[in-house]
Amino acid sequence: MVFCKGSITLTDHSPKALCPKCGKLVPSQEVVDAGCVYLEHNCPQHGTYRNLISTDSEYWEWSRSYDRPGTQPVVWSSTIEKGCPHDCGICPDHEQHSCVGIIEITGKCNLQCDVCFAASPFGNHVSYDSIVDMINAFVSYESQPEILQLSGGEPTLHPDLVEIVKYAKSLGIGDVTISTNGIKLLDEDFSRELAKVDPVIYLQFDTFKPEVSKMMRCRDLIDEKQRVVEICNEFSMTTVLVPTIVKGLNDDEIGDLARYALSQEKVFGINFQPVAFTGRTTLEDARSLTIPEVLKKLEEQSDNLFKTSDFRPIPCPHAHCTAISYFLAEESGFSPLAELVAIDDYIDYARDRTLVSEAILKEKAFETLFSSSAVPGTEKNLEAFCEACGIAIPNLSGNIVKMIAVHAFMDRQTYQLERARKCCIHVIQPDGRMIPFCNFNLFHR
Repeated sequence: MVFCKGSITLTDHSPKALCPKCGKLVPSQEVVDAGCVYLEHNCPQHGTYRNLISTDSEYWEWSRSYDRPGTQPVVWSSTIEKGCPHDCGICPDHEQHSCVGIIEITGKCNLQCDVCFAASPFGNHVSYDSIVDMINAFVSYESQPEILQLSGGEPTLHPDLVEIVKYAKSLGIGDVTISTNGIKLLDEDFSRELAKVDPVIYLQFDTFKPEVSKMMRCRDLIDEKQRVVEICNEFSMTTVLVPTIVKGLNDDEIGDLARYALSQEKVFGINFQPVAFTGRTTLEDARSLTIPEVLKKLEEQSDNLFKTSDFRPIPCPHAHCTAISYFLAEESGFSPLAELVAIDDYIDYARDRTLVSEAILKEKAFETLFSSSAVPGTEKNLEAFCEACGIAIPNLSGNIVKMIAVHAFMDRQTYQLERARKCCIHVIQPDGRMIPFCNFNLFHR
């Protein structure tokens, strides 16, 4: 809902935000002006600042209809003392359990990228025993966690990586993902051993331009990245490409990156992440792209092969955090899930309705697909896609259901407390705390 005020309109949302200058929580107001949505910060010390948070006010408002109530964890991992966001986590003020638990298993890295959340490579490996304790804590909070993501630093440098994956899987964790720059995977002996424990590879893959790679990753990695994809194909490692998108650098490659990803046998998806200005990220005269901007560029650069109308917000985090779509790969191209079935009959959780048993099954399938814990290429994901579309699983080979997603992380300019409180991606700490990802980067790193 919006309210007119002169030449602009004000939404009925006034979330706490961060002053871009001092980083303190301050009152804010969402302002709609010329079709864009701005976050207007009101800091007693530094005055009023306005930062763009959406280039499409209609999309912004429509997205809210996909919000749904969260689910509590089995137990909370902290108590309320100072108030959000300083009691992470997660404390009873938080509104969602953990769909994804992240453990930064090392501070070491073999690159020094200009777009690093963590400002690596400075640090050490976390001990295997400490990692086991963190995994155990995650299981105690979630009972049957869906996704454990191993991160860093560069997690493939950890000498106990294979054993860590084995241990996590022995506890019944659904999928273990490894967020990697891929350089270590060029060692085929290493990749062969890693493939035996069946992780999901989340591969940093930003560009096809050497000069852009040098600006973002400090060296030309184009040939190496494509070789890593070939190795993942050869060893049948389920892979998702993860490009960091920077306005004016590689946002003209969004269509090419999507086409490339979906053409690869074992690459089951691509997750575009507009750059967030945290960690070491200090690119001059840049701002984060909004989700509507990424979707529009994807549509234009793919000649309408992938359309904005194919995408929906994920309802388990805040609806302004992620957009996602699934595609059935066919000889003639890609058929989006949105054209195969009436998605909104099942993920419009604001609608009050009684479902027949078949519809209940479909709703459960859509909950699996439209979740932060969705991992393309897994058996669970394929089964959910088939259930949603009414397609018999034997009629599908495992490599033809593909995913495209856009996830917008927050920085000082775009932070909203209401989004952070609904976050379902949590960084697991050695003392057992679970800290929402954007809060971790801004307040706790």
